[in-house]
Formats: sequence, structure tokens, C-alpha cells
Amino acid sequence: MTETAHAAVLTAPRTFETREYPVPDVDIGSGVLRVEAAGLCGTDYEQFAGHLEGTKWAIRPIIPGHEILGHVEKLGREAARTWKVKEGDRVIVESSIPCGQCFQCLIGRTVLCQHNLGYGLRISVNEAPHLWGGYASHMYLHPRARLHRAPTDVPTGVMSLFNPLSNAVRWGFEKPGTGIGDTIVIEGPGQRGLLAVVVAKMAGAAQVIITGTRADRARLALAKQLGADATIVVDEEDPVERVRDLTGGAGADIVLDVSAGATEPIIQAVEMVRAGGTVVVAGLKNQRPVGNLVTDKLILKEISMVGVLSSSWTATERSIDILRRRWKDLRALCTHGYPIERADTAVKLLGREIEDGPEPVHIHLTPR
Repeated sequence: MTETAHAAVLTAPRTFETREYPVPDVDIGSGVLRVEAAGLCGTDYEQFAGHLEGTKWAIRPIIPGHEILGHVEKLGREAARTWKVKEGDRVIVESSIPCGQCFQCLIGRTVLCQHNLGYGLRISVNEAPHLWGGYASHMYLHPRARLHRAPTDVPTGVMSLFNPLSNAVRWGFEKPGTGIGDTIVIEGPGQRGLLAVVVAKMAGAAQVIITGTRADRARLALAKQLGADATIVVDEEDPVERVRDLTGGAGADIVLDVSAGATEPIIQAVEMVRAGGTVVVAGLKNQRPVGNLVTDKLILKEISMVGVLSSSWTATERSIDILRRRWKDLRALCTHGYPIERADTAVKLLGREIEDGPEPVHIHLTPR
């Protein structure tokens, strides 16, 4: 008898359906994952709300979920050798499925693979074997999927932080080269911003400053708990002036923008970064242009401004190591967990459309 998987399928903006699909058989190069959890991030909300129209990710019907943790349930002989795993192993599955041959794959940026294959955002549920996302009990493991071994002793909710933590590693450490003695400003206290606080302190930053709004007071308090040296409420004080005060007029070495939607933080980042400093832009702005950006300032101050998307293999491995060693410190971020049948509730909570208990930081879904 064929085993059946169940999944939350996004059929239209703001519309989920629970559907069932057969768990596929595997050939020598593929596998099947029994999903343990799928973490949520801002992109899940953008996908749900229909804000990705006009991009390559505006695909429906689709099983969302690109932050995927689970156990290998079925495994082909060749796949076992390629992935160096066995049935029953706990693994993380990267969201991208690289072709391995295009320019971006050859230079190591598989998330930009020109073939646009991957989990949760890129393949319709109409394409067999249907199970292409983490909001499901099972997921197909494509022969070119990329897997990481995960520790077995870290609880589900905390382990599902691996994706935002790997982003924080790449955005707040690898890309800007954060090091001993640096001052970094993090704009936006979402889960990635909060985890960037942890990463920056581990990298040796002397001063970590994080900004947010009045609505973010609980998150800013958590940032202090995680090691932030200063917090700034941007609708109560001028963040540029405060950063100048905190740095003795020098400005920050690095500014990381992880704020969602708002474009003003980009303008502020250019003003608060020191001459020769780096601005890392990671927060999506819903296709909105940044008004009043004076690009002459980038030239005259020799500011490096770089956009970042997703993670890297090394950042994911580093995130796993951090979770292995510090998961007890990070579990305070894990505020909500729901079964996939309540995906609608989880994503609306993520978008702050509804309230359900404490201020949401990290939300994950699990099969029933």
C-alpha cells in the first residue's frame, strides 16, 4: 500500500488547502525526507500575501517552506554516497537545488542558479513528485539536493533556527568581514537581526547596536539579552545622531539592514556608516525604490554597499556548529510552533496581522 503525505498548499494569495500526495519511490540517486519542521521567514509572508508577483517566485499552486529540517526516510544507493548520510539521519536541506553547471553554480552561488530549482518557492506542486516544500509531512529529495548532517540532541524548535542563523552568519560576518573591535549597526530586530547580534559578538565586534520601532520593544529587550550593547527606538530618537554619539562621531564600521519593507533605513545606513565602511542590504522592500538616496555619498565616503541573498554552504555549517554549542542561549527566540494544518495562522502571525500569545520572533511548522 502506498504511503500518503499531507501538505499545506498555497493555491492563491492568502489561500491554503490541505492536500494529500503519494510518498514517491526513489531511484538510486534520490531520496525522501520525513519532515520534522519548517521554519518561517519574511519571504513566507511575502509569498502568502502575494507580494512576490512579478518575480520568479510567484508560483502557485505550491507547497511553501524553504527552511527544512527532517530525517532521511528513503535513500537511493548513489544518493547515500553523494550525501554521506543513511536512512534515519537527521538533516538540513538547503532551499536551492543547483544545476552544478551554470556560471553561478560554478562560482559557488548556488542560490542564484540560472535553472531556478529549489524547495518552497520555485517548483509548483503540479510537477511530479509534487512534494517540493517543507509545509508537508514528506518531501522529495532531488538527486542534486544539498544536505547537511544535523545534531540529534538539539530540540526541534531551536534546530529550525538554522536558516535565519546561517543568513546572519553570511550577512553579519562573512560578507562584511566583521572582526575584532568593529562597531556594527543592525537595522531591524527580526529573527535574523537578533541572530546577527549573536554572530557579531562571536566575531569579536566591540559594539553591537540594533534599531527598531516602538512595536519592537520586546525584541529589542531580547537583543540586549543576546548581547547587544545598545538599542535604538527609531520613532523616539534620531538613529543617525545616536550612532554618532555611541561611536564618538566616527560612525559604524558596518551597517546591516534587515528591516522589512521600509526604505528609510537605507538612507540612514549611508549616514551612520563611517567613511570606508560597509553597508549590507538584506531586507526586501517590496520592489519599492529608495527615494532621496544621494549616491554621491557612496563615492565621497567610499562606502561599500552590497546586497545579500540567502546563505552559503560554509555559513550553514557554521550555523549548525553554533546551534550545537549554544542552543540553550537561543531558545528564547523560538516563540511559536504550529501543525501544518494551521499554516494560515502561522503566516498571519508572522506578518503581525494577528496576535497569539507572546511577540512572535521565530515560528516553525511541524507535521501533525
